[in-house]
Amino acid sequence: MDIKTVQKELKAAKLSGRLFMFGNMFIDEDILPEENQIRKLTGFTGSYALLFITPAKAFLFVDGRYELQAKKEVNLRRTEIVKLSETSLPRWLQNNFAKTAARISYNPWTITPKTLSSLQHALPRAEFIPAEDADRRLSPKKVKVFTHQKKFTGKTSKEKLAEFAAHLKKSGLDAFLVTSAANASWLLNLRSDALPYTPVFRAFVLVEKNASYKIFAENTDKEGALPFQKLAEILPLYAKIGADFSTMPAIISSFAPGIVNYPDIITDWKAVKNPVELKGVRSAHLRDGVAITKFLFWLSKNHKGKTETDITAKLLDFRKKELNFYSESFAPIAGSGANAAIVHYNPANQTPSLLKKNSVLLLDTGAQYYDGTTDITRTIALGTPSADMIEKNTLVLKAHIALASAVFPKQTGGNELDLIARQPLLKQGLDFAHGTGHGVGFFSDVHEGPARISVHAKGSAPLQTGMITSVEPGYYKENAFGIRIENLYAVKPQKGTPFLHFEVLTLVPLDKKLINKYLLTTEELNWLNRYHRQVFLSLKKYLTRQELEWLRDACSPL
Repeated sequence: MDIKTVQKELKAAKLSGRLFMFGNMFIDEDILPEENQIRKLTGFTGSYALLFITPAKAFLFVDGRYELQAKKEVNLRRTEIVKLSETSLPRWLQNNFAKTAARISYNPWTITPKTLSSLQHALPRAEFIPAEDADRRLSPKKVKVFTHQKKFTGKTSKEKLAEFAAHLKKSGLDAFLVTSAANASWLLNLRSDALPYTPVFRAFVLVEKNASYKIFAENTDKEGALPFQKLAEILPLYAKIGADFSTMPAIISSFAPGIVNYPDIITDWKAVKNPVELKGVRSAHLRDGVAITKFLFWLSKNHKGKTETDITAKLLDFRKKELNFYSESFAPIAGSGANAAIVHYNPANQTPSLLKKNSVLLLDTGAQYYDGTTDITRTIALGTPSADMIEKNTLVLKAHIALASAVFPKQTGGNELDLIARQPLLKQGLDFAHGTGHGVGFFSDVHEGPARISVHAKGSAPLQTGMITSVEPGYYKENAFGIRIENLYAVKPQKGTPFLHFEVLTLVPLDKKLINKYLLTTEELNWLNRYHRQVFLSLKKYLTRQELEWLRDACSPL
C-alpha cells in the first residue's frame, strides 16, 4: 500500500481523509518495522508520528525531535510536514475541516477513546468511520515468553496480583483490563523476545477482584493465552469492568458498552522502583559504565576510518561481555558532524557516514540488563573541536548540572523542572526542541510514564522517590553539529529536609576537550569534579592498566 492507493480508496468511498496513528493495538508502545504503517507509506523512520491522508495530499505530524529528520526522509512533494510544536492534531483538523461535514476513517484498534473523543470534540459535525485493517495486526513472528525472576524483580507475580486485586475491591470493580504491554509484563513478571530492544510481553490481561486472570495474546508460546477476538465474548460477562482509556483501543468499548474509564494504577506502581530493583539498577549502570568506558578508550585510539555503524557495533560487543546483558534498549543514535544535529538520527536507516575529523560525535545508546535498563548520551570530540562546539557543549553541561543538582519540593511538576535545565541556554537565546527527561523502566520500556520532564508536561505526574529519570538537555545547529549530555538519575529524599533530589546512576566520563571551565561557576566546576571522581573510583578496578590511565586523565579535575 502507498499514499496514492489510499487516496484512490478515499475518493471511491467519498471520504475526506484517513487517519493513521503510530503503532498498533499497543498504543504508544514500541513496534516492529513491519508493523509500522506510517513508515511504509511515507519513508519516515522516527519512533513517533501521526499521518493524515486526504484525497489530494498527505500530512505528517512530527514533534521537535524529528523536524529535521522528516524533511530528509519524506517526499515533500507528496507529504507536508506539520510541526506538533506549533499545533495539535485536533486543532489542525478544526482549522481545516470545521466548516465541512467531513467524513474521516480511522482504525479503532490503534486509537484510544480519549484521543477519539478529542477529535470528535474538535469536529462535532464530522462523521468518524471505524475501518479496521491490517495495521492492527501483529507480526506473525512466533514469540518466546519467559519469566523475569524474583531475584531481579523483588516481588513475585502472585504478590503483585494480590495487591492489584485488593485495589480492585476498593475501587468497586469486578475486573480490570490491563491494555498496556509494559504494565501486563510488570504485573505477571513476564517478558518476551517480540521486540528487538524492549523485552515486554505484548498481551492484554483481564484481572478479576479475586486475583484470577486471563491473558490475551497472539503468536506466542504462552500456554493458555486467548486470542484477542475472545475479548468480545468474555468482557460482557462482567458487570463492571475498568480500563484505562488512555491506553485502551477504542474498539473495546464496543465489546463491553459498560466498561468504565479507570486509571491503571500499575503505571504508578512500576514507576517507583522497589529496593531490590534499585540495587539492580545501580549494579547494571556500573557494568554499563565499564563497557562504555572501555569503548571510549578504544574509540580514542581507533576512530579514524570508522563509520557510525562500526562504532555502535563495537560498543555492543563491549556490552555483551557484561553480566546480565540482554540487548540494546533502543536503536543506537550515532551522529557524526552534521548528522549529530538530527536529534534521533539512526545510522542504520541511512548510508552510515565516516567519522569526521575535527567534529563531534553524538552517541545516544542504552542497554537492557535483567537487573536494569540504561540510557546514556555522550558528545565526543573527534580531533580538535571548534570554539563554537566547546561553547555550546559547555552551555549544555551547565543546563545538565542545573537540573542534576536541583533540590525540589514533592509534587513538583515536570514542566517546572524542565525550566530549571533550560535557563543557561535560554539566557543565551538558545533552546532545544525536545523534552529534558523521561522516566525509565526496569528491564522494560526505556521511555516510561507517568512522569516526564518537559515544557509540555503540565499536568503530568510529579517525580517521586524511587522513580528513575533521564536528564538530557541539548543544542542542535542544523547542517553543522549537535550536542546532548544525558545521565540517568534516581529520585531520592534530600537528607534532613522534606525535599527531593537526584542520585546519579550513569558512570561515564564527560569529554573535557569540549568544556570551557571558565564558563562554569565554582559550584558547577565542583559538581563536575565530584562526578568525575565518583566515576573514577567506581570503575577503576574493572579496567586494564592502559584503560585505567586513560580514565585517570579523563576524570582528572578541571
